[in-house]
Amino acid sequence: MIDVHSHILPSVDDGAKDIAETFKILNEACNAGFSDIFATSHYIDGEFEFNKRDREFIIEALNQKIVEEGLNIKLHIGAEGYISSDFPKLIEAGEVPTLGNSRYVLFELPLRAKVMYTVEVINKLINMKLIPIIAHPERYELVQDDPNIAIEWVEEGALLQSNYGSIIGRYGSTCKETLYKLLDANAVHFLGTDNHRAGSIYTRMDDIKKEFRKRIGKDKFYELSELNPRCILNNEGFDIDEPKKIKKGRR
Repeated sequence: MIDVHSHILPSVDDGAKDIAETFKILNEACNAGFSDIFATSHYIDGEFEFNKRDREFIIEALNQKIVEEGLNIKLHIGAEGYISSDFPKLIEAGEVPTLGNSRYVLFELPLRAKVMYTVEVINKLINMKLIPIIAHPERYELVQDDPNIAIEWVEEGALLQSNYGSIIGRYGSTCKETLYKLLDANAVHFLGTDNHRAGSIYTRMDDIKKEFRKRIGKDKFYELSELNPRCILNNEGFDIDEPKKIKKGRR
């Protein structure tokens, strides 16, 4: 499996607090069956402004240490950008990295507020020849209220990354039900742990894999956890199935 969303870098954001915790998390990820992790620490203008150059430096150092420790896993550069009207400019300026320096870029929205310019940002990124990925749509209140909003983002050209933990109720029952709807509508393209701490999602992957396979089948789970994420690593495109509109009240 390839994890497209993690907060594993030490002392950068609200993720791993130090290098010791980073390596605890890496060992958990190896044991869970992950071969590659995109290190997507937050980039929030005015709060977490760890730039691309500094990320590259620390990831290179961590990968050297990983080899020394004999771990069968590799870190790749990335960021979870926080949407703003200037977000495309921050990527263009080299402040915010794409995933693995590919065309794919991960960003999030506020959990409890509507952003009026989301589609505008999606279109600007596409015009820059980038592929926007919206993180954990099932966690946003506006998507929980109307999941077809996420379908509209896909129709505009964005891809969606859901969190592994959502299917075991980590963020509550409403989030879990919204994930079900997005999965059933064929609107999810990637899965990520959004892991912040040792002893968290990587240690629950047996239960998580069981629940996903029960809901979407073994082949679809493999697509979301391995095949599509590998396209990011290889900077390749892949065929996107048209998502289905979601009927109100459908579970």
